[in-house]
Amino acid sequence: MAGTLGLARIAELATRSLATSAEAVAAVAELAHRLSGVDLTVVSEVTADGQYRFRGLQKSFDAPVERDAAIPYAWSLCSRIHAGESPATVPDTREVPALWRQWQRLKEGMAVEWDILAFCTRDVRLPDGTLFGTLCLHHTAPRPFTADEEALLEVLARLLGQEIWRERASRELEDALESLALAEQRRVELVEELRHELRAPLQVIDGYAEGMLDGVLGRDDEHVELVRREATRAAHLLDDLAALARLEADVDDDGAATGTLSLDDVAREMCSRLAPLAEAAGVDLTADVEPVVVRVPRKRLEQLVVNLVRNALRAVGHGEGSRVVVIVREAGDAASLVVEDDGPGITTSELARVFDRFYRGRSGRDAGTGSGLGLTIARRIAQGAGGTIVAEPVAPRGVRFVVSLPLARDQHIAGGKQPAAQA
Repeated sequence: MAGTLGLARIAELATRSLATSAEAVAAVAELAHRLSGVDLTVVSEVTADGQYRFRGLQKSFDAPVERDAAIPYAWSLCSRIHAGESPATVPDTREVPALWRQWQRLKEGMAVEWDILAFCTRDVRLPDGTLFGTLCLHHTAPRPFTADEEALLEVLARLLGQEIWRERASRELEDALESLALAEQRRVELVEELRHELRAPLQVIDGYAEGMLDGVLGRDDEHVELVRREATRAAHLLDDLAALARLEADVDDDGAATGTLSLDDVAREMCSRLAPLAEAAGVDLTADVEPVVVRVPRKRLEQLVVNLVRNALRAVGHGEGSRVVVIVREAGDAASLVVEDDGPGITTSELARVFDRFYRGRSGRDAGTGSGLGLTIARRIAQGAGGTIVAEPVAPRGVRFVVSLPLARDQHIAGGKQPAAQA
């Protein structure tokens, strides 16, 4: 080892307070460089995009490399060690043909005139065995490496892996705590919103019940029906809230693994199921569909279609409209589900809030119907499936909801038609 480094300097490096793994990388590179006395010391990270990035760098000459610069991992000398073509410690790289050829390639790419003739490297691995990168000693002249130097490099590489792991684990813990705090905040907000939304139907129920008990109101079918309607509204609100909570928690309550489904078949079936509701409201509900296959849990796909159609029927039924159409098409690389009505339409201000939790449009507010969660649930289902949903005004009146879902190209479709065999 080089004799130029005093014990005081070693102690300073060893006891330095390191706040981040970046500081640890820099300190390890400096310590290894000073103790070994080699020309170039590098701590590199093998990145997910195939780069070999220099996270720590110490050099004793004007080498054209800087910290955070990168070369392709396939160009690096370490890639030959990982491929089993060279030992990890090489006193003279010219004696290992695979390593020497690799250096010639790297030398040409860097456009330098000098050579790396001695090389010693150790992998920097995280405690779970994941490769972070390498800690490497390079020298421009042939040079043996002592057992102490190799042991030092091994220890420093392991310590560095532990430090990087510790920082990552700490960051993940901080993120988890932040997510928990946000979830708790949402829970408190949800309780307040629920209390506010339930107050109206419960006050109606309480008021009518009290009036009938006091004899102020007659105990007739009309008043009992009003109480029943408000109780049903409260029950629907709780059901929708539970469904939204499961979606936001990503709990799959579908009872089966996600498979490929014919969106057109599901849309047609849901329209058939809701036909009596449309007929009672005097609304023409039609399905204009073409074969399209998606990968969404069936229960959630049904819920998506039903929520959008019910929302449209409610808008049309109370807005002097007469038509709701469900359209399914293949649009490029996506499946398109469109639910369009000719109801009272939607204002610009409503467009910005239509998917908000507990928000009800004019028709819902005027009629006192809906939980204000149907469109929120629809958006969450679409996003959970990797898709999108938008609302658009329709001229001269009406609104169009457009859902875009990723296509599934599988040949076997659960609960739908089998595609024709390819010639």
